[in-house]
Amino acid sequence: MMSEKRRTWLLALAAMAVSIWAVGPAVPVRAEHEGEAAARAAREILDARDRANEAAQAMFDAESRLDSLTIELANAEADLAALEAEVGALRQGLADSAVRQFVGAGRDSLLLFQDIGRGNEAAAAQVYASAASGSQLVQADDYDQAIDELDDARHALEQKRADTAGARDSWAALKTDAEQQVLELQRIEQERLADAEVQHELERQRQARAEQERREREQEAERQAAVNAAAQVAAASSAGSSDASGGSRGGGGEGGNSTSGGSQAPVAPPAPTPPANAGNGMVCPVAGPRSFADTWGAPRSGGRSHEGVDMMAPGGTPLVAVESGSATFKTNRLGGNAVWITGSSGTKYYYAHLSAWEGSSRSVSQGEVIGYVGATGNTSVNHLHFEVHPNGARAVNPYPYVRAVC
Repeated sequence: MMSEKRRTWLLALAAMAVSIWAVGPAVPVRAEHEGEAAARAAREILDARDRANEAAQAMFDAESRLDSLTIELANAEADLAALEAEVGALRQGLADSAVRQFVGAGRDSLLLFQDIGRGNEAAAAQVYASAASGSQLVQADDYDQAIDELDDARHALEQKRADTAGARDSWAALKTDAEQQVLELQRIEQERLADAEVQHELERQRQARAEQERREREQEAERQAAVNAAAQVAAASSAGSSDASGGSRGGGGEGGNSTSGGSQAPVAPPAPTPPANAGNGMVCPVAGPRSFADTWGAPRSGGRSHEGVDMMAPGGTPLVAVESGSATFKTNRLGGNAVWITGSSGTKYYYAHLSAWEGSSRSVSQGEVIGYVGATGNTSVNHLHFEVHPNGARAVNPYPYVRAVC
């Protein structure tokens, strides 16, 4: 539990941060930048945010590669263990066969391990008969082949271990850079955002950029819809031509269009896509300097896929409710300290890896502090894992949501 003194201090800090980054200053601030000077300061902040986002994207991409290599390494180790067991079984089989031959025919009959030319004709015939019937020599061939496969698997495993170690070093370096970029962003925002004119200009530029990106998403969606429609028309036309030509033949062809081959496996429905107006009615969940990356669908340990957006921020940065509703505080193995918010719109939001909660489960207002950025659960990076579940259903890519409001 958090001490009352620490809780009071964090609340004061959170209130200050929220006033600056979420709703603007509560008291008049100086206006040292006007006109073009304010525009330059706002662009400097946006440029710093872009650099921090690029660094975060590079780090989280490296993390995804590291996770993939870690999964592949575990599979390679399991495969090697199975192959070693197979080789051991073949070796034991050969040893057992040799013992049986020794016991049944005396010391001189171990011709599998001797030069055939040194035996008499009867012994040579016995070896040839053994090979013809597929016993000792066939076992020896299988053993030799398995040994070669084992050597290849061991070399491949060593390479996989080296690749994984290199990826881990690369991720560590990128993590350091991403954290430094967020701290630099924090410095720039603290210096520039004390000016009311800069705050207003920054919000104007941010909204203009968000509107431009929204139009580009709509255009891309229209273009993709046209491509999909053309592909469906082409597929229908091709299917019609194939059916017509297939109907003129007898039933002795290859059966490419036949229904006798059984039904096809059902295709899983695609993941829902965010709406074009993603982010409307929301505020940014991180009330402070932050960077974020589009890591939707990235591989994760245990065969999972990432279903959120990762938002880096200094540890202890306040987190706020993105919309009014009810907040439920929970703990789990992967997410550590986590919060579910059921918004008044029906959308659910998931926050993970918090260092601490603010208060307990309750009704919350939009912008109300609910916790602080941390690295609890299955992570070593101070960040917020944030998910969006429209109507409480399956998660959608939350990147467009935070891109629109953060």
